[in-house]
Amino acid sequence: MLLAVELPDKGGDTQYVNMHEAYEGLPDDMKARIADPQGVHVYQSKHSERKLLALSPEAQKNAPPSVIHPIVKTHPVTGRKSLYLNPIRIEEITGRPESESLPLLDELLAHAIQDKYHYRHKWQQGDLAMWDNRCLLHKANGDYDHDQTRYLYRVMLKDDG
Repeated sequence: MLLAVELPDKGGDTQYVNMHEAYEGLPDDMKARIADPQGVHVYQSKHSERKLLALSPEAQKNAPPSVIHPIVKTHPVTGRKSLYLNPIRIEEITGRPESESLPLLDELLAHAIQDKYHYRHKWQQGDLAMWDNRCLLHKANGDYDHDQTRYLYRVMLKDDG
């Protein structure tokens, strides 16, 4: 959840991608191709163009080096399938060479970020946005004057799965 407290005059929107709809929009042959693969997720993928803040030494010590997740996840409440990709964090697909993994991940991501699966929230002070991270991608846009403040409260809930 995000609550808009202070916003720049323009920009700083948050974009969301519905990964349920992105999965459902895949051709059947692609759904079959990605039914079993697992993705290796790390804090910062070496393939990501977007760089995250460095972890503190304490956080590095306590963070697992990688976590394995299926590329296609089934939502524990609704039973709907969705793509489970994160272009910043996914490093590879287990058991596949990089020459096969990266083009497949690029193809899936290009499919997922089409406008038809996308929502862009233009913040107004006091807005509260809530989403389910298990089936959405989201990103804050840095397209605002960084001399101005973009301050939002964030609450994250732990998944039970």
